[in-house]
Amino acid sequence: MPSSALKLEQAPILGGRLPAHPIDHAYSVAEASAAALQRYLGNPRNRRTIESALRINAVETALFELFGQGKLHGTIHTCIGQEFSGAVLGAALRPDDFVTSNHRCHGHFIGATGNWRGLIDEIVGNKDGVCAGIGSSQHLWAPNFLSNGQQGGLLPVGAGLALDRKLKGGDAAIVSFIGEGTLGEGIVYETMNLDALWDLPQVIVCENNLYSQSTPQRLSVAGCIADRAAAFGIATEHASTWDLDDFEGVLGRALERARRDSRPSFIVLATYRLNPHSRGDDLRDKGEIEWFRSHDPARLAIRDYEHFSASHRDYVAEADEAIRLALEKPALAPEHYFGDQLPRMQAQAVPAWTEIAAPCGDEGRVAQQLNAFYGDFLRRHDDALFIGEDIEDPYGGAFKIARGLTTEFGPRARTTPISEAAITGVGIGLSMAGRRAFVEMMFGDFTTYAFDQLVNNASKIFHMTNRNAECPVILRTPMGGRRGYGPTHSQSLERFLIGMDNVCVISLNALAPAGQLLSGLDALRCPVILLENKSDYAAKPFSPADGFVLETDGALLPSLRLRPASGQADVTIFAYGGMARFVAQAMVEIFRRTDLVPEMIVPLSLSPIDLGPIAQSVQQTGRLLIVEEGPSFGSVGGEVAAQLLERMQAGFAMARVGGKPVPIPSAPSLEEAVLPGIDELCAALLGLPGVPA
Repeated sequence: MPSSALKLEQAPILGGRLPAHPIDHAYSVAEASAAALQRYLGNPRNRRTIESALRINAVETALFELFGQGKLHGTIHTCIGQEFSGAVLGAALRPDDFVTSNHRCHGHFIGATGNWRGLIDEIVGNKDGVCAGIGSSQHLWAPNFLSNGQQGGLLPVGAGLALDRKLKGGDAAIVSFIGEGTLGEGIVYETMNLDALWDLPQVIVCENNLYSQSTPQRLSVAGCIADRAAAFGIATEHASTWDLDDFEGVLGRALERARRDSRPSFIVLATYRLNPHSRGDDLRDKGEIEWFRSHDPARLAIRDYEHFSASHRDYVAEADEAIRLALEKPALAPEHYFGDQLPRMQAQAVPAWTEIAAPCGDEGRVAQQLNAFYGDFLRRHDDALFIGEDIEDPYGGAFKIARGLTTEFGPRARTTPISEAAITGVGIGLSMAGRRAFVEMMFGDFTTYAFDQLVNNASKIFHMTNRNAECPVILRTPMGGRRGYGPTHSQSLERFLIGMDNVCVISLNALAPAGQLLSGLDALRCPVILLENKSDYAAKPFSPADGFVLETDGALLPSLRLRPASGQADVTIFAYGGMARFVAQAMVEIFRRTDLVPEMIVPLSLSPIDLGPIAQSVQQTGRLLIVEEGPSFGSVGGEVAAQLLERMQAGFAMARVGGKPVPIPSAPSLEEAVLPGIDELCAALLGLPGVPA
């Protein structure tokens, strides 16, 4: 052991409080496990697992050499030194189990699937790769496997898969790998809390290789790693890749705990990475690396046992040949990659408007309509789930949309902790398992907590897996102001949400029955963000003012038109969400103040947005007023304006009205001044070219 290492006099080999220099703990573990390792390597019972590790070693070595030759695109994260993590895993898995992994996922993938040739094709970047070269080193998929590059991002997805398995019965388990550097991410603790609260069959394996890229553990991880999980009441054990008999026993007990008792486990797996983090970015002490190389299980198997040496030579030759063939295969044709799951309308479609029947009087307020819709959805889909913050009866959520659901549908309707990121990830996992999952977030302002799950998981999984997986999760949340909730509970964040690929953003309005507007949700297979304006919840069914007619274009996600019953409109108003009802109730006042006959187009879907109804109206009126509750810069309305200009090549006058670009205050007079009002709308209309002052 290098002379820089501190001698540990009474530090425990496994468990307990780690020393000030964790590397010394690893030295002790590896040294103390030498005899046990030799017994394992010499036991014929273990030959299959050892050869799996040697296969991983051969593939990883070949890929790392190829990377060094500049023949691979992007980056690579090999698991040389950690091969037995994947090999022991593979020996313990059953067909219904599922594995989530991280950026250093090759060994886990080979152990879980055995598809090392598909892995090589993937990393080389040809069409036969497990994701057709789309994901490469960090983003792998198989029917029982998913990896992603963000730290800890798949932990809650694994918890969602575990919840699915638990509800189905049986004895499947979910194994989720993280590194010790991931312990700095809050999503880890959100997920462990859910695991413990719901007794989920998820086994979290924390591979502690002592470095977060180049940062030694003593600078990035405080306290005892195991205590983190133990604090949630999760069964916690230690193991290492130097005592493989013990590791098999620890993993076996954790899987049995998941299968038999549906309870989570947390394993701290001491190991050591011999290769650089990815490229030639290794600043560790060379003497330290060589000491661990001399104690590496795969190296010892090759050095001390001729049959393993012979097997390894065969594996190296096979990996080299597979790489040669992979380099000759064509890449995926771009046309097979493009395209998404969004409900896009034909560019030149002309709307066929149908009048919406007047309310009959028993529809209830918008909140009641939504409650009825979600209850009916759960009755029609016996595999669907509704999870959300503080929805347990009798409370039923902050706005009572979920009232009665946990009583009627539990455990398919269940309250969650205040963990926006984790519950979004759970919803993604449930939907990947084939379920329809609604995730209720108490306030839309806090979708910001869930951005990683939305951007790096929900929006990417369909394409990243070469269309082999989908996650039609529905995240629903109240948005908007006019309720006096103040700066962090009154925002309209649509402009931050519409930029996500393959995510449908819907903004509900209170002009037509909620069930009618949302009936198309059944048909969507993409992720959905459903925004419900909180100022609409108490609204009664809408009836147009005398002289106006409300119509729908009958699309899957319909646009509405509020038009004059007779005669031609003078101006088109574009509005959505809570602003739609606000403007609809002021149509007569707008006419009175401006002498302009208004027509309003209200889309349900903001992304993608159907320009057909808007363009049709603007072509007739020649004038467009875009009204939004949020600030105009970088907004939905800005995108509509840009697309209309591209499509129509000008030919119309336009103005935009939005909220002031400041935090929304609580005091009534200040909130009213910040959000768009009738005065601003009328002033903007009177400022349009050709409108008499």
